[in-house]
Amino acid sequence: MSPPVVPTAPGSLPLLGHGLKLLLDPLNFMASLNELGPLVRMRGPAFTPDVYLVNSPELLNQLLVTDARNYAQARITAGIGSQFGTSLVMDMDFDGLTLFGSHRRHRRAVQPAFHLHRIAAGTPALRRATQEAMARWLPGSTIRVDKEMAGLAYRVNARAVCGDTPALDQVTAALSAVSSQTTRGLYWRLALPQLAHLKHVPGTGRFLRALSDLRTAITAALTHQRSQGAANGSVLSQLLQARYTDTDEPLDDQQITADMLFLIWAATHGLKEVLPHVFYELARHPDIEQRVHQEIDSVLQGRPVQAEHLTALEYTRRVVKETLRLHPAPWMLGRRTLVPVRLGTAELPAGTELAYCTYALHRNPAVHPDPLRFDPDRWLPDRAKTLARCADIPFGAGVRKCIGDTLTMNQLLTAVATIGARWQLRTVPGHRYRPHARIVISPGPMPMTCHPRSGRPGESSVADPSKGSDEGRLHIR
Repeated sequence: MSPPVVPTAPGSLPLLGHGLKLLLDPLNFMASLNELGPLVRMRGPAFTPDVYLVNSPELLNQLLVTDARNYAQARITAGIGSQFGTSLVMDMDFDGLTLFGSHRRHRRAVQPAFHLHRIAAGTPALRRATQEAMARWLPGSTIRVDKEMAGLAYRVNARAVCGDTPALDQVTAALSAVSSQTTRGLYWRLALPQLAHLKHVPGTGRFLRALSDLRTAITAALTHQRSQGAANGSVLSQLLQARYTDTDEPLDDQQITADMLFLIWAATHGLKEVLPHVFYELARHPDIEQRVHQEIDSVLQGRPVQAEHLTALEYTRRVVKETLRLHPAPWMLGRRTLVPVRLGTAELPAGTELAYCTYALHRNPAVHPDPLRFDPDRWLPDRAKTLARCADIPFGAGVRKCIGDTLTMNQLLTAVATIGARWQLRTVPGHRYRPHARIVISPGPMPMTCHPRSGRPGESSVADPSKGSDEGRLHIR
């Protein structure tokens, strides 16, 4: 008996396939495919292969965890590697090792740079950077939270990755420039890797100049750190000490630079894209916001947030996790089969392109009951343990899970606690939430008004906390 036919997503167009839907309304389109089953075929544009979308946690666990050796990174990852250089997120290829073995070898060398105590040691610097940003806020003033958090993300991650180097301002400015050109300069290279080296792709000049400036700045930081010798807790200082466990061989400068380029670019998105969404959801749910403020007041008791406080911010952590569920930064990733595989009931040949959409999975009612409801208590231990494996993957899963997941959670919690201890942010009346999904989900322009918190712990200076929220205006499912 032949296996069941994999359903094809509706709306495919000649030559374009489903490319136009992915361009114009990617989030709603991907979420709509949950109804078609655990595996759905999407037609690619002319001269590109079809892609199979994996919708169920069970198949994702097979793809990302149990059978990970059978898969490589997807075709689109070639677009990243050709720009940043081959690093941990791409397919490493060491002589005598499989792609799986090569990735594991390199990850083991890089992993110590993300040790828990090194991440915790960065908490004071993040707190100070957040306080410096807040010093410019005035009661009743309107700020662009998306821009404020972007600036914070650049400063914080430039220091976390490169350390206190004379090139720090240079790294921060170059990182900002690369980020501002990412959609125009990198998105098309991921969607159509064959365009990666053409000269007239939109955004090519500015993106490549910004990337070159960032590479130069990182090289300057690397040179300075090597001259200093002693480790300073930054990712860069740890990579300079990293060794491959099988040969005790160090990483060469080209490899360190490639890893640094991607790590510093990727690390910005936790604060830049997710943190505005945290305050957006708190403004929409004043009862949840009040619980967050009460917990912050109780834990901090007026003191500056320290790393040891973060474990006690249990409810705030659940708020951040729920924000990551509804608003993950990377929204679609992929894999490619290295050998013929059986995925569910489908037999797929080697070379098949697969994708999974974190955004759609997290909003699938068959996976997360009442998925559009912002409910931090769904992450209470007794409730969370009922979820299937790979039902919650804002940072991926398995051997290729994001190496910076703990760093991102630490940054988010520190920033939320620091801001929440002093300010209440309210969405400007009439604002419509319009996220923009390209490489990551951006919150779009997010103007909010600043209201200082005052009175007893948990009390607010805002008379009606629900005013100014855009409850009911959310148009993305």
